[in-house]
Amino acid sequence: MADRLTAAPVGATQRIESLDVLRGFAVLGILVMNIMTFAMPLAAYMNPTVYPELTPLNQWTFRVVHVVFDLKMMALFSMLFGAGAVVWASKPEERERPGALRAVWLRRMGWLLVIGMIHAWLLWEGDILVTYALCGLLVLWWIRRLPAPWLLGAAGVLFAVHALLNAFAGWITAEMFAESSVITSGMSPEELGRARSGMLEWMDPTQEQVAEQLDALRGSWWDTFEHRAGSTLMFQLQALPMYLFWRAAALMALGAALMKWRVFTGERSARFYAGMAVAGYALGLPLVLAGLLYNESHGYDVVRSSLVGSWGNLLGSVPVALGHAGVLLLVVRLGLVRTVTLGLARAGQMAFTNYLMQSVLCSLIFYGFGLGLAGELNRPAQALVAVGIWLVEILWSVAWLSRFRFGPAEWLWRSLTYWRLQPMRLDAHR
Repeated sequence: MADRLTAAPVGATQRIESLDVLRGFAVLGILVMNIMTFAMPLAAYMNPTVYPELTPLNQWTFRVVHVVFDLKMMALFSMLFGAGAVVWASKPEERERPGALRAVWLRRMGWLLVIGMIHAWLLWEGDILVTYALCGLLVLWWIRRLPAPWLLGAAGVLFAVHALLNAFAGWITAEMFAESSVITSGMSPEELGRARSGMLEWMDPTQEQVAEQLDALRGSWWDTFEHRAGSTLMFQLQALPMYLFWRAAALMALGAALMKWRVFTGERSARFYAGMAVAGYALGLPLVLAGLLYNESHGYDVVRSSLVGSWGNLLGSVPVALGHAGVLLLVVRLGLVRTVTLGLARAGQMAFTNYLMQSVLCSLIFYGFGLGLAGELNRPAQALVAVGIWLVEILWSVAWLSRFRFGPAEWLWRSLTYWRLQPMRLDAHR
């Protein structure tokens, strides 16, 4: 009994506003990317020539979304997850009973893994919660107490592994489509054709494959489940260990370092945050734009994109995400547009609920058991739907948190973590 932990979640008065604002921006921004996988064939996420027709309006929408949001929101979200681990490490129990607090963290990540698996299999294959839970279990907790320079070094090592695996995957792709290759030498023409067709389905599907995917999205819940099952397996068995895990873990370590340097707390000077924004954009945007223009000039060829075109955004997205953070932290530091930052902060306090709610709402809008609008909206219309969901989630978050301590998903997660029901209403905590 002496080791029983009596810790509780962070209270409303202990919250760090800058973290909530950044988290709100990230959870809303990530919808602009995720909505594409509900509304169109999966390959259209990366290749705008797949669907719908590449009109100038569709193309420019893709360009803006790619440059501003793609991988940047995931990067920012991952950094904030790492920053949250530092907040955990600052609890008094960390010094008094670190073993008991570790047990709570592992239970917290274990339940996040369970919720993520439910989300991935029943709602949406692109779930990120499973990745975050595994990073939290296997990496983040064990490095959280390192000094900031060491955390930055760990981020560099993890990102290097991510980059090497990405290069390896690009080489494999190139070898699969080469005229002669050691990899394909033992394959029959039929086997090689099936392998190439399977790879192309994720980047450049045929019109028949596009039609099949849209039919599945517009079908019953079971139709969409069967359609998603292959994608979910691909994400969890291939993309997660080869790509997502290492990238997310690296960015979590970076976020923990920035938290220890008191960057994410909003305590640095306005000049610092302005410089952070300028430097992030100056370094990252040319890389992102170069990758985009390269892919466009080569028609989003799967081999060229894998070998060269993907690297611009893979590398440039991190400094651009830091540029976004610099702008937001500068706004918070100067106390500008308080109505906007308050709305973002409330959405950030309920980021878990809002992330899951986005999948529910998009399923009801685009899948056949809802409105069945998959394939019906062009890219600008999808962006407008995302903006509408932003407004709903901001207003819902502000209204909910005026009466309750946590969002519904946050409450459930905390209650499972501490294995006791948490007080929900604001007056119940007094």
